[in-house]
Amino acid sequence: MTNHWVDMINADVVLIMGGNPAEDHPIAMNWLTRAKERGAYILHVDPRFNRTSSIADVFAKRARAPTSPSSVA
Repeated sequence: MTNHWVDMINADVVLIMGGNPAEDHPIAMNWLTRAKERGAYILHVDPRFNRTSSIADVFAKRARAPTSPSSVA
């Protein structure tokens, strides 16, 4: 992330990919919650449903990447 945490409160849309700020970054999640209260739209893309998913407006389950080249074929 290149922006300051405070910038999140002014966001219109927040895309969270592969992270769980509700568990891993509770201070950042406070800013996201405040942004949502102000009308921000939160999208969460992750292979598993977690606390961040429950707060998000949209949860998009992404399939896990293959673990080995042989499983691609």
